[in-house]
Amino acid sequence: MNHNNRLSRLLLPTLLLSLLLGACDNRQDEAQAAYAEYQAAMVNGDLRAARQALGALVAADDSNADYWIELGKVSMQLSDFGAAYEAYLRAHELDRANVEVLTMLTQIALRSGNLDVAERQASQLELVAPSNPAVPLTKGYVALRRGDLDEAERQVKLFNEVAPYDSNGKILQARVLMKRDQPDAAIALLQEQIRQQPSDAISLRAIASLFELEERWPEAASALRNYLNWQPTDQQARVRLVSFELRSGQVEAAADATMKGIDKDDVDALLAPWLALGQQGAIADRLHVWAQSANIGRRMAVARFLVSASQGEKVLALVGKEATLPVKPANVVPNALYGAALVQTGRIPEGQARLDQVLEVDQASREALKARAQLRSRLGAHKGALEDAQKLVAIDGDSAAARILLARIHAAAGDQEGAKRTLWQGFHDIAGDRTIYDALRPLVERMEGTEAATRLSEEFFDQRNDQLSRSFG
Repeated sequence: MNHNNRLSRLLLPTLLLSLLLGACDNRQDEAQAAYAEYQAAMVNGDLRAARQALGALVAADDSNADYWIELGKVSMQLSDFGAAYEAYLRAHELDRANVEVLTMLTQIALRSGNLDVAERQASQLELVAPSNPAVPLTKGYVALRRGDLDEAERQVKLFNEVAPYDSNGKILQARVLMKRDQPDAAIALLQEQIRQQPSDAISLRAIASLFELEERWPEAASALRNYLNWQPTDQQARVRLVSFELRSGQVEAAADATMKGIDKDDVDALLAPWLALGQQGAIADRLHVWAQSANIGRRMAVARFLVSASQGEKVLALVGKEATLPVKPANVVPNALYGAALVQTGRIPEGQARLDQVLEVDQASREALKARAQLRSRLGAHKGALEDAQKLVAIDGDSAAARILLARIHAAAGDQEGAKRTLWQGFHDIAGDRTIYDALRPLVERMEGTEAATRLSEEFFDQRNDQLSRSFG
């Protein structure tokens, strides 16, 4: 017995060391494989695959600052600034003196509009690299927010002294000009910058935002088309382009932009402008054909869109295979869409029963709540319709469409005050959303008069100005 105990004491450290070495070898193998996948993805120009590989790489080796920096760079190229900031923040924890990392943390905070964080990062950066251009740039934006336009312009001059060819100085100057109510001068400044540097994606995105503020839709669309030539993976820009094309009356161009991104972008986001502007019928047939060969997730997204376009027959064909009974958590979405489509095609009792079954399984089904709220309102069951629509807003509070649906159901029930109250709440909760503004303004003008509507328009312009400022730099 004693001999066995002594043997165990001798062997245990050896076994533990062997296990640790084996785990290290496994992590090293995983890191090497992930790095190879990352390199292959970059060669193929597949940024999403590159980011996925880098995620696996930092999971295998969390202590290498260079890996986190690369993850930050790729996330920036994908316009995922939150993920980029987290990656650079981890790199900063590993390498506190890295000026590049501090600079990127400052720039990301600026780009996201978080000036308090940007100011703190710039203060750290100034200690290790006082001549870094991110320092006066950040100070300029802070001065701009405080309304000190003269100080902001002074910081622009300092920035231009250390970085004369960097377009961020021009963009900050354009912001100052906008604050001075000189939009034409701001646009001319950026146009000259783009003339000198046609591939300047930051300036292209910024001037598109200026044109949007001025509601010069064809020029905004042109700027974003040019921008996407240089940054084709920017999904948010593509969504905005679709909206600008539609507002310019260029329906075919909007359809082309939509179909160009639909294989890889968020389908719901890409199709949202069509719904917001009431143009869903113009692309319904094209989407239906495409969706027939798409994967199930994208097919369901198109079916959601087609329900909103009142294309019930098309929806039945797209989701019928998956909308089997009994309803289970795995088939809630197709069954909800199938129920909505049944209602649209006149099979109301059958459709209502299907929607009820879905909500028994999943009380938070957005598709079923929306469809049943609309049906109940149509049938005059206003109390039940309001309950469903209110649940939808509680579940999906960031959805402008949900707020507008609730307002319409209030109006259908004869409650104009409730409709206005709902839209006002949405106007402030989802600041800068044009669809809510477009629904609210005529209601305010009718109920409160022209002056109240004018004040609303001014507040909306301020919201858009604050929101679109994130596109500058």
